Amino acid sequence: MTLAPPKPASTPPVARDAFRFDLLNRATAPGIARAVVTDLMTLTGNTELVDDMRVLVSELVTNVHLHTDTAVVRLDVTVHPTSVRVAVWDDAPRSRLLSLPALLDDGSGRGLHLVEALASRWGVYRPNIDTRRRKGVWFALDRGGSGGAALPDMAKMA
Repeated sequence: MTLAPPKPASTPPVARDAFRFDLLNRATAPGIARAVVTDLMTLTGNTELVDDMRVLVSELVTNVHLHTDTAVVRLDVTVHPTSVRVAVWDDAPRSRLLSLPALLDDGSGRGLHLVEALASRWGVYRPNIDTRRRKGVWFALDRGGSGGAALPDMAKMA
């Protein structure tokens, strides 16, 4: 019996790094999340994404803090060669998952408009309440400036 060398894969595996952070759902959670993603983007060579990443993560973590009673906010960050994907989760599946169009009459509801404007792609995870506990919002930012549109005019949204 002769052993042959393994055949090379037809496409090389895509390198990615995945990170998970659990934050206590307190008023400090958005600031901690901003600091974490700033450092993570810098350490992974994605400094061009820092500003948009900080805004989007801050908005989504703030939404969880303000609109749920979950004890922990989970932040999943996956760094791909051409993009970074983030998911913000909570363990309150029965609470309302905000969606567009947002209510603007009470001075809130702009966060998902920012996500829509800045993210390359985004979406929601809506759980089957009987089988899954978590719900969340995810977004991706592409490297190289192929991301979302310009920021919306917040004055027009008020």
